Amino acid sequence: MKAFLTGTLLGALMLTGAGAMWLAGGGSGAVAVLAGGLLPLVISVGSLVVFFLVLQPGKMGQKSYQRFVLTNFFIKVFLLGGWLAAILLATSLPRIPFIASLLLNFMAWHVYEAYRYQSAVGRAG
Repeated sequence: MKAFLTGTLLGALMLTGAGAMWLAGGGSGAVAVLAGGLLPLVISVGSLVVFFLVLQPGKMGQKSYQRFVLTNFFIKVFLLGGWLAAILLATSLPRIPFIASLLLNFMAWHVYEAYRYQSAVGRAG
């Protein structure tokens, strides 16, 4: 339950940031904040689902765990780089709110994932 609550809190913070941008600067800033936070949220929730439901941390060894974490990180970097390029080249969204949201959300979700992975492996091992 704590994990769900923390994930919900991270999503709510992103929406709060978008709402603050909406109030401060209008719709395009809010869309930029949402666009920056959307992919990190989707990637992290997807990674957590794969880790806990598909791989089942209690059944994986240390080598499998390390391979998953490293592969997961490289996939994230690749997807986020593509998302960054696509948004910056194909849209006219404000760059600073988008990049700030992307970086903050990536870091927040990445730290949350790392905590969840370590606590699950610590309990299993």
